[in-house]
Amino acid sequence: MDWMGLDKPLFEGLALLGCVVVGCATTPVETLKGGAVAEATAALQTPVAAPEVTPPSEPTEIVMHAVGDCAIGDLHYGAGAPGSFAAEIAAAEDPMGYAFSGVAELFAKDDLTIANLEGTFTTRKAWHNPVFSIRGAPENAQMLVRGGVELVDVENNHAFDYGVEGHEDTKAALEKVGVGYFGRDNVDRRTIKGMKIVNLGYLGGPKGTRAKMVADVERERGPNTIVIVSFHWGVEGYYATHPDQQRLGRAAIDAGASLVLGHHPHVVQGIETYRDRPIVYSMGNFVFGANSRPQDMDSFIYRVRFALDDAKVTAVTGEVIPVRISSDEKRNDFRPRLLDGAEAKRVREKIGDLSAKLPAT
Repeated sequence: MDWMGLDKPLFEGLALLGCVVVGCATTPVETLKGGAVAEATAALQTPVAAPEVTPPSEPTEIVMHAVGDCAIGDLHYGAGAPGSFAAEIAAAEDPMGYAFSGVAELFAKDDLTIANLEGTFTTRKAWHNPVFSIRGAPENAQMLVRGGVELVDVENNHAFDYGVEGHEDTKAALEKVGVGYFGRDNVDRRTIKGMKIVNLGYLGGPKGTRAKMVADVERERGPNTIVIVSFHWGVEGYYATHPDQQRLGRAAIDAGASLVLGHHPHVVQGIETYRDRPIVYSMGNFVFGANSRPQDMDSFIYRVRFALDDAKVTAVTGEVIPVRISSDEKRNDFRPRLLDGAEAKRVREKIGDLSAKLPAT
């Protein structure tokens, strides 16, 4: 008897039978003698790697903030005078960080912040609008960067206050500091969290605006794309919307826009949800250097969340963040501050009341 008391022929037969059972019948029995037995046993015990399974994508969201009219300069006849934007900035400890210092921390935490740039960044002396021309130094564009504003609308009634040259100076100043712009045939396209974000801007009044806007939105919309349309529209000083605003806003949503933002009235207006998409009719002023004593300093930041699942927008929700455009109670010091408590509640109720008065159809 050999091999633990078994006859050699019997052992070899059992070994051969074992190889057939585990699928290795093609292995000659002689190779299993000595140390080869241990090697073969180890090979049979090696686990087979399971195929990789790609887990489903986790739902995520894109968070943006939007604000209304930002005049990062002065009216042409007031620059440098006591109480002017230029004078206030010059007296600040941190001139470039001053204007947005009350909100910069909030904007730094989002994916994109959008503002309406009301005016120009230029040094040109001649003005196109002899009464209300707004101009800031080109270096003032850095204030947007310090404030966390990545993108501005340059389609408004003050964009050409200093002519075509002043408008080109403005775009050059923005490009120099890396701030994007859109409007007046400029389209901003960027990718955030795998989604293509497209911003379009229009004046609300000119003939043909609706047809052009609809064509642009239909061209830009598509898979994995969020189209945002901004309008400079409405009547200055009016809390009620004009019927044209609602027609244009709804047409933008019908064409495929996911969000409509409005400005120009210099006061807040209501917000409508149309086909599950927000239309924000007017966000009022924000950093507004062109008026040191506006009658109404109420404003708000609009926070919008685009819920995403598998690179598709599943929901769009908005939130009003109440703001006063000045941190000084008696005058405009051009530094918006966040409101809380009773003041925040008052502004929210004000916007809620205006929203409730919007026409249903």
